[in-house]
Amino acid sequence: MDARHFVYRPHPALRRYVREIISIRTERDRTQILLPETTLTMVLRQSGRTFLGERALPFAMISGLQKNARVIRHGAGSSLVIVRFTETGAAALLHDRVDQLYTHTAPLDSMLPQQEINRVQDVLAETENPEKRLLAVENFLLARMRQRYEVPASVEAAAKIIRNSGGRHSIALIARTVGMSQSALERNFRSIVGTSPKMLSRLARLQNVCRLWDGKKTLAEIAAEAGYSDQPHMNRDFRFFSNTSPEDFFRSGAPRNLPTFYK
Repeated sequence: MDARHFVYRPHPALRRYVREIISIRTERDRTQILLPETTLTMVLRQSGRTFLGERALPFAMISGLQKNARVIRHGAGSSLVIVRFTETGAAALLHDRVDQLYTHTAPLDSMLPQQEINRVQDVLAETENPEKRLLAVENFLLARMRQRYEVPASVEAAAKIIRNSGGRHSIALIARTVGMSQSALERNFRSIVGTSPKMLSRLARLQNVCRLWDGKKTLAEIAAEAGYSDQPHMNRDFRFFSNTSPEDFFRSGAPRNLPTFYK
């Protein structure tokens, strides 16, 4: 077995902000393709080395929304804890404009106090007990999110509509549904979610294509179910994000990221 992969549903108090917490232990060198997601991701490295392209990742980092697939290499013996936020959850952690991280990956200590990061990393380094590690990460997140940063309800509602619909609804309809003008929604959305409603919708459709792929449906059927106007439209969008066609990508069998708790 190349990797041990555990997915945890977060504490109920965190579920508004955190979709899932993942623990990965890699036994042998392993390469993975990271398709763009609809949420920001925080990574805490416990041991070993992990590379994004040719760059070694820091022990604690946060990755903004991306518009291109990336290649990550896990070195043998590397161990990571990955926090996948909800679409609006990272803003509650960072208390800042998350659009500053768009297409970027930054050391976590450039966004949060080093002392807070050290406390959780000390626990991760000192114990092999997965439950204690999970609790340390949850406590770290809860402490940040208790510091009275409130995500605007209208933006949170709009992001949920995009996620739950797989990006099928028009931005004008979403704005009317949450009681905002389209321009106001787009302006506020970027600072909380990290990109525009239109781009988040495209990312949600991309993730939906990944979920619908099972080797049995035709690409035309997947395109229709995912809300594209036709298969060429889906192919263009998929190639924009991944630099390859959906058929070539899925037939390659490349290991890829896919959130477990989507709704």
